[in-house]
Amino acid sequence: MTKVVITTTAELILKKEYEGETTTYIQSIQKTEKRGFEVLKIKLTDSIMNFKEGDIVSIPVKLSAMNSQIFYTQNGKIEVIKGN
Repeated sequence: MTKVVITTTAELILKKEYEGETTTYIQSIQKTEKRGFEVLKIKLTDSIMNFKEGDIVSIPVKLSAMNSQIFYTQNGKIEVIKGN
């Protein structure tokens, strides 16, 4: 089984509410050769956050795709690599 882990800086912690449920996302900026800069948004499934904005974190994720877009969802424990 392949495990995908994204290591990135948590630039922004976003909370969105829809129909009474709150969903938390981490946003970061990724630099790519083809597209330049793009925003990477990871949906968190664990409500316990042991990190803050600006920390470098390692997040195991599962991938899903729809309409040529890739979506990232947390799939394991978040590890803080370097605190801010």
